[in-house]
Amino acid sequence: MSPVVSDRMAVVIALLDGDRDRGANLPQTVPAKAAIALGVDGICAGLGTGPSGLVLSWGQEAVGVAMEDLQFTLGQGPGLDAAAGAPVLVPDLDAASARWPVFVPAAAELGVRAVFALPLRIGAISVGALLAHRAMAGPLVDGALADAFALADAVTLLLLHRESAGTGRAGSADDGPRPGWARPATYRAEVHQATGMISVQLGVSLAEALVRLRAYAYADGRLIAEVATDVVGRRLRFDDHDR
Repeated sequence: MSPVVSDRMAVVIALLDGDRDRGANLPQTVPAKAAIALGVDGICAGLGTGPSGLVLSWGQEAVGVAMEDLQFTLGQGPGLDAAAGAPVLVPDLDAASARWPVFVPAAAELGVRAVFALPLRIGAISVGALLAHRAMAGPLVDGALADAFALADAVTLLLLHRESAGTGRAGSADDGPRPGWARPATYRAEVHQATGMISVQLGVSLAEALVRLRAYAYADGRLIAEVATDVVGRRLRFDDHDR
């Protein structure tokens, strides 16, 4: 086995073992280790499959977080498509402008040129997506795709264990915090609360209210979570606007 493949396998082992590998050759968080091993700039993962989008649950690298916020605001992107159940591999994001006409230019502003999204699955059921990105165009090489699928499987098990345990991290209560874990799934609760308020204000379904909220955020050049805060704080009412 080549040194590169050995390092990739070590990433998955470290993930399953709670990141106890403290060697000096790789950064000391599992998502950063995974990114280096797969030849990408960042990796994150989120849970969710419906129109409300993904809730970032693993990986806190800045560009990945920004892309998840974009997808959540715009309601489109590779992670959302992958969460529907099929891998989405885009070695050149410019070629996907017809598929995601709003997401692609926004991601380009973040310096993203390639994205690779894999579903998080339990059997045939998709529960979310893992999203990797890179500033240089080009496919995953040297077996990296197979290793990415193995990583997605491991992340799926850890995320579901974390959710079922009802904690903000995976593992038992006495083994310390795990690097790379994001905030609990409730951190976007304001968006759901705002959606309900807009539904009442406009007399529309929750699905239509979420579409209106996303459209307003996009038109104002803001994140959906920021607009939701204004709605919940009663600084913004949708029945006072034509948008």
